[in-house]
Amino acid sequence: MSKSNKDPKQKNVESGVKLFEEKSRKSVPANRSPTRQKSINKSLLSLDKTQEFSETSQKLKIDGENRSENHRNAVILSGYSSRRVQYKKNELEEGAVNVDADVVKNDRTLRDEDWFLEKIEKCRAKKLQRICVCPLPRCYRITDAFDRFKGTWHRVKHVVFVACCPPCCCIIQRSAFWPPRREYYFFKPPPDDVIIEVNDEAEAILMQNRKKKLKKLKKAKKCVIGEYYQFGLSHPCADDVKYVRGFVLKTKNKNKIGCVYVGCPDGFAPRFTLLYSHPNGSDLSDHLIGIPSLIDIARFYRCEVYSYDYTGYGISGGIASESNLYSDIQAIYEHITLEKRVDPKKIVLLGYSIGSAATIELLRHEQDQKPAGVILQAPPTSILRVIGGMMGRTKHLEKKTCCIDRFVTIDKIHEIQIPILVIHGKADKTVPVEHGKLICQRAITKVAPEWVPGAAHDNVENCREVWRRVRRFVKVELNLK
Repeated sequence: MSKSNKDPKQKNVESGVKLFEEKSRKSVPANRSPTRQKSINKSLLSLDKTQEFSETSQKLKIDGENRSENHRNAVILSGYSSRRVQYKKNELEEGAVNVDADVVKNDRTLRDEDWFLEKIEKCRAKKLQRICVCPLPRCYRITDAFDRFKGTWHRVKHVVFVACCPPCCCIIQRSAFWPPRREYYFFKPPPDDVIIEVNDEAEAILMQNRKKKLKKLKKAKKCVIGEYYQFGLSHPCADDVKYVRGFVLKTKNKNKIGCVYVGCPDGFAPRFTLLYSHPNGSDLSDHLIGIPSLIDIARFYRCEVYSYDYTGYGISGGIASESNLYSDIQAIYEHITLEKRVDPKKIVLLGYSIGSAATIELLRHEQDQKPAGVILQAPPTSILRVIGGMMGRTKHLEKKTCCIDRFVTIDKIHEIQIPILVIHGKADKTVPVEHGKLICQRAITKVAPEWVPGAAHDNVENCREVWRRVRRFVKVELNLK
């Protein structure tokens, strides 16, 4: 076949390969020695590759030959705990943290605790941004407009869903769930698959073509129960999430949910097993590529981590509801204790926001297989009490629970017979710190709580006090060493 008759896609791939080969023949930049480059390529990096981009990507500007403007693709991480992934074509915003340069470069989580705690503090009150190295499409303005439309439609559709059912109890229950747009998928790499680490535009082109060939499993019902999958991100130039295995479970409510497992780093025996239940406005991808991530948790505490997406979140099927939420956490807890045969006395439960309601409900029914302890981060007393606080009511927390209220942790906490650690930010306006104090007051087996000054609802994990308090809780008060 002559060159003039080649498929445009084939030309694009060949040009990308050619550009990649030319770059690889060039000398190594001054800020990266050849020895260090080889060691990075041969050994496992200490941080997930989806959080590592080369310094060269910071300097890269996509200059369109036939365009009057220069553009840089900025990957914006925003939303719950600054993790929701949005892709926009613009420069880094003023006051934002450059993830490439300031946050994850040369990560020393295992070797330098102070450096890691400084890293998460740096993301406490700022938006995270990354430079994307995807080629700028010709119709990028149309693509951006269509992406914004999809985001708006997703929110409008959920608002209509919340308000469409007349009974107040259904509206209250549905208002507790705000699943974000799915940004990930599970996949099994083909035999000839080649792992690509994206650092520049040429590698981004190769990654785009590789992802087109993958069989993406975007719904849990298409996955096989009992099999492990790799975790991929939807953005064209995003690397696969390493050190994570995805799998699917079926709940007693007949829903299939997506779950992940993060093993203890460097082959160490895990000190304990952590079951993490995330907040209502995030999914698994947010807690695998954000800062801190579940991978950071596993490395800092030298533990193994399990987490899951609620019904209706991410790739999990079904519709989010209180009943489904409780069956979701029951399914993964049984998977850990029965199938994986993990000793319950080595399990610690961590519930964040609405995840604390699921955690407490699980403990009410696990009298024979009690875990070692439970951590509640920013726990709400109940949904109606949270809504009442948003409407300016101040004396509603101590009142008797209404019959239509949902997720009433305040009425269940006294049944828990294992150590309970309550963590809450003093600057939390979504779920005020009074909720955490009331729960701590009514708990029977509580330990000394942690009221974090200056921490809000969605950045309490970015405080060094929280990480140190959790470690002391596990090592000293639970004696898991």
